[in-house]
Amino acid sequence: MARKPTKAAAEKPEKVESKFSKNQLLAAERFRDRRDLLTAILSPDETYTVKAVEQMIEDFYKRKVR
Repeated sequence: MARKPTKAAAEKPEKVESKFSKNQLLAAERFRDRRDLLTAILSPDETYTVKAVEQMIEDFYKRKVR
């Protein structure tokens, strides 16, 4: 007789995203073409996930020009 998986076993573990400093992101090959933009929008004393940086870039490009 097979056991039913417990609720804890059935849940998938959360995926933890790595955080990077501004300098690490500027050095990344992934953001090579957007280094000037990252220099302007990222704070040097904060850390960011890749997903958050990509969202910031997308928001920057979609914002209304004054």
